[in-house]
Amino acid sequence: MNRKKYEAMRRKLMDEAQGLLDAGKVDEANAKMDEVKALDEEWGVIAQAAANLAALNGMQTAMNPMGNLEDSFGEREKPGEDSPKAMAWKSEEYRTAWAKHLMGTPMSDSEKEKFLLVNEAYTHTTKNTSVVIPETVSKGIWEMAGEYYPYFADVTKTYVNGLLTMIQEDTSSDAKWYDEGTKTDDGKEGFKTYKLSGCELSRAITVSWKLKEMAIEDFIPYIQRKMAKKMGAAAGYGVTHGAGEKAASGKPEPVGTVTALEAEEGTPQVAEYAKGTVPKYDDIVKARSKVKSGYGAGLAIYANSHTIWNKIAMIQDQNKRPLFVPDVTSQGQFRILGIPVKEDDSMKDGEILFSNTADGYHLNVNKEVSMMTEDHVKERTTDYVGYGIMDGNVVTTRAHALLKEAAAAGA
Repeated sequence: MNRKKYEAMRRKLMDEAQGLLDAGKVDEANAKMDEVKALDEEWGVIAQAAANLAALNGMQTAMNPMGNLEDSFGEREKPGEDSPKAMAWKSEEYRTAWAKHLMGTPMSDSEKEKFLLVNEAYTHTTKNTSVVIPETVSKGIWEMAGEYYPYFADVTKTYVNGLLTMIQEDTSSDAKWYDEGTKTDDGKEGFKTYKLSGCELSRAITVSWKLKEMAIEDFIPYIQRKMAKKMGAAAGYGVTHGAGEKAASGKPEPVGTVTALEAEEGTPQVAEYAKGTVPKYDDIVKARSKVKSGYGAGLAIYANSHTIWNKIAMIQDQNKRPLFVPDVTSQGQFRILGIPVKEDDSMKDGEILFSNTADGYHLNVNKEVSMMTEDHVKERTTDYVGYGIMDGNVVTTRAHALLKEAAAAGA
């Protein structure tokens, strides 16, 4: 029995129980509800067995797996110490060697040694010529990307190679109080699993040969900034609007939070306001109420610049006072209902996303970003292609809520 069949059987039994109640057949209705309880228990056993099988099938399953990027470079010689490859990857000498490789200038013997040591961990075939980006440069790329796309910056990230199976909250029975003589019901926690495999993220920038003549200390920030905008745009889109396996391109993408909320049956976490208008106070409160208790700490609001300044900034309370107020704890930031508002260009016009990203979304990086180069002699340019593998999904939709413009009448 799969989940779809279980839901269909349960719906049928519930309809039959309701029909018996409507006909005044209380005993028969109670018997039918007992069948529902038995079906629920059977499904609970099946779901748990499926999760156990997945764990035994060579896949890593965890509620909150922790991973370190340095682990990609092999075993540590001593606890708490980096491996030789990780130490080389973090060194200033490797940073210089990497830049010289991209610029096509000669390396010293020591720089060559560091360059080869680091890239042995990632070069497995003669066709794989990608070069690992130094730690400080990689960190700088993602920090810049996070400034442009804070939703991507805020999500929980792990660094686990290969397939990672995560447990996703589905349903949960409510806790109850009982008097002394009443038997305690068995609580039922509903979970399902999702697999984070690997979605390829690749973006290219083109640099003229003349620009490659600049000093290393100028060249690295230039490449960093350009790659941050390119990679950040793709990563930001992935965690908010990625289409998963249903992407129009035919290539797998992460499942974005907005995508997951709009795909949920009945869209319980989505609220709408009239098209072409500014959301009302009641609209904001309604959307906020959809975030489950327990996810309020760490909640933030994400919207693009157009929506922030043409929608959110115009919202007033019932006394005509603006809700959008400066955050006294952070210069240049704003809050609404006490919740920080973050400008994220991956959001579409009119979308306002309430989200606890740390608890509600998980991104796994299978392969850190590396870079390949390709020279074009006639054009006297060089393509720098950033490449990484990552995948993400919503841990629970109850940690999020989406407020968006309603579709136009007749659309």
